[in-house]
Amino acid sequence: MLRCFVTIGFVLAFCLSLAAADSPSREVQKLEKQLKDKDSRVRARAAWDLGQIGAGESVPALIRALDDSSDAVRANAAASLWKLGAVSKPAIPALRKTLNDSSAIAVGNAAGALRKLGVPMAELIPVYQRLLTMPDCKSRMIGVKGLVNEVPPMALFEHAWECGEAPGVNSDIKRDAREALRKIINRRDRILVPQILETLKTLGNRDGSDLTLAISSIQPPVTEAVPVLIALIDGRNEYTQRGAVYALGRMGTASISAVPRLIECLQSHRDADTREKAAEALGKIGPSAASSTVPALIKATRDDKWPKVRRASLSALGEIGPAAREAIPVLRAALRDPDSWISLEARNALFRVDPSSREEVAVISDMSRPEQKGSLFDDLSQLQSTLPKHVSEAFELIIYDQFAMVTAPYADSKNGRGQFTYRGGTVTGPQDAMGVQDCTKKIALSGVDFSLVPKLVKQAPGLLGAPSGKVTHVSLSGGVFCKAIGWFVYVEKAGFVEFNLDGKVDKVRKM
Repeated sequence: MLRCFVTIGFVLAFCLSLAAADSPSREVQKLEKQLKDKDSRVRARAAWDLGQIGAGESVPALIRALDDSSDAVRANAAASLWKLGAVSKPAIPALRKTLNDSSAIAVGNAAGALRKLGVPMAELIPVYQRLLTMPDCKSRMIGVKGLVNEVPPMALFEHAWECGEAPGVNSDIKRDAREALRKIINRRDRILVPQILETLKTLGNRDGSDLTLAISSIQPPVTEAVPVLIALIDGRNEYTQRGAVYALGRMGTASISAVPRLIECLQSHRDADTREKAAEALGKIGPSAASSTVPALIKATRDDKWPKVRRASLSALGEIGPAAREAIPVLRAALRDPDSWISLEARNALFRVDPSSREEVAVISDMSRPEQKGSLFDDLSQLQSTLPKHVSEAFELIIYDQFAMVTAPYADSKNGRGQFTYRGGTVTGPQDAMGVQDCTKKIALSGVDFSLVPKLVKQAPGLLGAPSGKVTHVSLSGGVFCKAIGWFVYVEKAGFVEFNLDGKVDKVRKM
């Protein structure tokens, strides 16, 4: 079946399945006959499909369809003439007439067809501008998209901004409005600065992150935006908050007056992602504020619960460079962190803060990385003695050959879950738990008999009829349907076996 896309100008009730047995000419004849059907849905479908199959010989029939009583038929006829391109040249007079149609979609498609046929944009700009005067967002967004690269951005900004969140507007139009807004503001035209700043001051609970990004992209930096962005750190929308912090960082030393608020944000903001952006912003502002930023970054490096915030703080200290020398003891300590990403960030930061220590730092970092000796599929005794001390309950545990990942309750995360990693006798985390299932069954890890796993790993390939098959991972969870906690042993290209907690076979799922 032909797949159809509804864009600003393509109105379609549904698509016609094209029979491979028919020749193109027979199919064209059938569709042209359907253009006269009593049912407007059939006519609209036929008008669309003539363009999709490239029926250039149907241009006369499509021209007649531009006078149909149905908005959808006229819009689809114009869309097909647009798609057919050069062969539609005889339709130019009819398409020009359609520019005055009562259907904005028909107008937009006719204008698109005329542009493709070489009609000067100067002739079409008034048509798109007329659509901007319409009360509905559907019509106005056709005008905005037609003019987005043709007129000053001030003429389009309010339309795109309003329609991006207007109540009662369907999701496709909102998406088009947001995309158009990005194109408008990404032109980095300083003429938009007053409009953007005024809009940012009156955001309410709307997401203004696109606007904060745009204002921070303009060079030289818009210094009058700094107090507005500082105020947005306390905004009602979390994306706006984070976007404001990120924007202040992008503006570099122009944001130096924001340093006290960014430090406060790093130390106390409830959202870990925003604290991470605050650390990054302090690093981008750089050594000019080192006397106040370095102590705050050192504290975050030591104390924040989230590794991503600690990593960002380490990286920021590296950005500050030699002016962050008081952080050297903390950076050296972080070299030995069992989280290899934190160790790596500390290593990179030390290279910049104290370049003379490069060789020594590399040795310490390399020696401190935890290593898994042997395969977890053969021996989980160390995991069993270590993991429950750090993570008492879990929603899911996935065991791989060299490491394991556990999703556990974590109150400080947005979804109440965090992901921890076990490797070589160490547990690191949390990270954000991605792709979280709805299953709420929790597993008390201290009561799990991990000694069963090597037996299950050996047993599963044979049960799946692949005795030499490779086990990719073992999962301890409630499964897809969260019926009961059990072991799931996955064998490459063979399937998986479900075992009960006591190791008895439950189900064999072959591929």
